[in-house]
Amino acid sequence: MRQPIIYISLLVVLVVSGCSFIAKANENDSKQSDEIEPIYDIDMKTELVEHNEYHITIHYPQTTNNQVNQTIADYVNQQKADFKQASYQNKQSGESSESHELHVDFEMLYQDHRFFVIRFIETMDVGGSRVIKNQTVMNFDKKDGRKLDLDELMKNDPDVLDELAALTEEALSEEELSSRYNVPLHVNKRTFEDVALTKEGVRVYLQAEDGTSGYVLVDFDDVKGLIQDELAESLESASAPSETSSSEQVESGRVESVSTNDFEVETEKKEVALTFDDGPHPKWTSEILTLLDEYDAKGSFFMIGKRVSYYPETARMVAGEGHEIGNHTWDHPRLARLSPEEVDEQILATQDVIKQAAGIETVGLRLPFGEEPPKAYKGDWNTVPWTLYSEEWREQEPEEIAEDITSQAGNGSVILLHELQSQTPEVVEIVLERLTAEGFQFVSVSDLES
Repeated sequence: MRQPIIYISLLVVLVVSGCSFIAKANENDSKQSDEIEPIYDIDMKTELVEHNEYHITIHYPQTTNNQVNQTIADYVNQQKADFKQASYQNKQSGESSESHELHVDFEMLYQDHRFFVIRFIETMDVGGSRVIKNQTVMNFDKKDGRKLDLDELMKNDPDVLDELAALTEEALSEEELSSRYNVPLHVNKRTFEDVALTKEGVRVYLQAEDGTSGYVLVDFDDVKGLIQDELAESLESASAPSETSSSEQVESGRVESVSTNDFEVETEKKEVALTFDDGPHPKWTSEILTLLDEYDAKGSFFMIGKRVSYYPETARMVAGEGHEIGNHTWDHPRLARLSPEEVDEQILATQDVIKQAAGIETVGLRLPFGEEPPKAYKGDWNTVPWTLYSEEWREQEPEEIAEDITSQAGNGSVILLHELQSQTPEVVEIVLERLTAEGFQFVSVSDLES
């Protein structure tokens, strides 16, 4: 009897050992997989606000990480709050009576399976003698979604900032940028609050006295001894880096502009033009296209170049279904505060990215906020205004917006709608149904003018 018992005991030991081994192996695999975070697919969010007192344009990324998104949302809300307070104070003090502006843009600096790094570019105009320009760099650890402050990026050593300053000054000298930025650098945390981790090294962002900014790259081999060891090891082993800026997606090259004409549509035909600003949007643009197809209607879509660079397939879909695409500048600034060269860059970059994405030339230019470019600007463009829109559309329900539009529509009306608003597809459906019943046809702006 003892022999069978011994065999059974041995079998139990082997089974238990095997299960333990498998469990540990699974645990190790799990730990390894936990260390490898996915590369984020980035959605581009755009907020546009227009009031008599101020204009706000904010572009920011949205990831699949809720903690990262919340940090970015908190930053955006703080920017809006600071701007509104400064604008209100200047209005109250009588320093400025003209419309103020907040413009925030972003660029992706770096992403791998561990780090996500972005830079925001902030422009605030609240009257006075100069426009305020700032920047904010955020380094995120994708393991927990936390934004890493300078103390968490660099080693806890009193000499770290001195060494980083020396390396930065050396890099500035090598790139012959010393005359533009303040050198020697002041050794404090504020000087180095805008540093970006990348696989190639640390980008140190600096700002000149005129508000323009740039960066110098301190090579990884030189700076890795200053970075927290665990972070440096992750950067060194990164196998799928991604350093991209949306503006880098636009190839150089100038597109010949068309001549300006006075916009006035006089027609006896029962035709109107539906125009859509601020897109493309991957969901709402697609819904609008479906509705237009149902009514055999054509539309004109005035697109923001940067959004086209994030959603080229949506722009391609618009063109593929026979609709027009117009130019709505690269990132929707107030053109009046820009130099003629900057205005040209806004327009031409958008021309180029639309041509690359959709394979067509833009039909004309619609200016942000309906304003004019600087007086010194001599560009010659076919500007396309609108004749009809619902003034209180931000506060109205879709039914109310549609009623405002359909009650005023007439032969040759150019109707303005906003592509980034969730209620727009519903508004479009109501407008198409009612005006079709009244005998109107929906044509592109170009067909309306011809």
